[in-house]
Amino acid sequence: MGENQGNVTKNEGGLRRLNASWSFHAILAVLIIILAFSHPPMLFYGDTDTARNYLNTIVSSLSTILALCISVILVAIQLAASNYTHRVLDFYIRLPYNASLFLLYLVTILHSFYLMAKIRDPVREPLQVALRQEMSADLVLVMICFISLLLYMYAVVTLLKPDRIIHLIYRDYHIASRRKHWQKAQANVEQLCDIAKRAASVSDSVTGTLCMRVMLDIGKDLPLPENEQDKLLRVHQNLIDQWIEMVGVCAKEKETGLMKTVLDGLYEQGQYYIQKEFWTAAVVVIRAYRHIVFSHLLEEGQYYYVETVAVRLYALADEATAYGERGQLFTLRTWKVICAIGEHIFASSPETEVTFLQGFLLSRHVFTTLNELPEDLRIEGLSLYFQLWKAFAVSAQMREAARFATWWKEQFHGRRVFHQGQQLALQLCRHLGREEIEKTLCHVWELEEIELQPLPEFNKFRLALFDGWPKDTFAKG
Repeated sequence: MGENQGNVTKNEGGLRRLNASWSFHAILAVLIIILAFSHPPMLFYGDTDTARNYLNTIVSSLSTILALCISVILVAIQLAASNYTHRVLDFYIRLPYNASLFLLYLVTILHSFYLMAKIRDPVREPLQVALRQEMSADLVLVMICFISLLLYMYAVVTLLKPDRIIHLIYRDYHIASRRKHWQKAQANVEQLCDIAKRAASVSDSVTGTLCMRVMLDIGKDLPLPENEQDKLLRVHQNLIDQWIEMVGVCAKEKETGLMKTVLDGLYEQGQYYIQKEFWTAAVVVIRAYRHIVFSHLLEEGQYYYVETVAVRLYALADEATAYGERGQLFTLRTWKVICAIGEHIFASSPETEVTFLQGFLLSRHVFTTLNELPEDLRIEGLSLYFQLWKAFAVSAQMREAARFATWWKEQFHGRRVFHQGQQLALQLCRHLGREEIEKTLCHVWELEEIELQPLPEFNKFRLALFDGWPKDTFAKG
């Protein structure tokens, strides 16, 4: 059963490829013309005057219809370009029905001219048998011309549908990919992005989402480059750059549905790169998230999606820890990006702390990531986390501090990280002069008295955590 379905699918794919070929349509038109001339049914029984009038009418009407077809193409191109992208011109030029339609019309018109010049008998004289056969063939060609016109109009109108345009771009991408024409493949990706950005600007989330799904398929089908000089690397980078542009348009136009789709798509692409251990491109994804936040989301006041970015970054960092030393270094690099974004958020928008606390400080991935990192990298990761916590603590309310302390106790109680985190939080409160936050933490953690202990393992991070205060400051406190 499965083999039969596979054969049916292959046959359908073969028919589609055949129908999309200029050569197939041109050969089919030639065969129809040859068949019409070689075995015409006897349809014409008129005299020379009728033949001349008929031929004159056919030449003028077919010429007018042919000009109308060209006008329809131009209008369709203009409409499609304004709705999607100016790059759709190529699809109308390469429309395979152009070959059969124009060939049939030109042959019929030229043949009608030829017959008009060939009929020299007096008016109302019966035509010769050979001329009647040619007139019958001309009649058959005229009927075929009108049928082909209907098919042509249907094909042109179909090209106005966005899903059809997207399908054709995807098909062209696969052709370019098989031939390793990466520059053309990159142009196809840009075409899809143009359509998605246009869809975002007119709140057409359905078309934008379809483009995003196709671009995700492209991203996962792209082969990985063999080295840093491989042209494929540029294609991967361009794919991510296009998604950044899409988020920019979505943020500006407040197209929130498509924006979430793009952010999720960027996450899936990052997952793919991590699973393939393609760290160069994975780093590009992390940089893309950072660029999106600072250049688009914050600029347009889309604070809700900043938290979405933080959640996605934590998830990518957590997944990378399972891929050895290189993955663990990537994890720390990702946490640095989270820290940079979070510090800016807590400093610029303290009133939104309750919203961002969950995404930036209480992420479930913090626990699993810190547990999977080796000791030296765990210390660095913990220092990054509490640099972010420090930005939060500057203006935090006691209820948010209590919420954090409860979560920290539930997640890390009984582990060495729990004690280290306690001490870092308390020392940072003392450093920032937040006595009420310090007391709140001690109450939740059931500490009878505040005992600040030295943490020599964090000495090299004191500049970032404690602004360069002396090492023994808190040991004496």
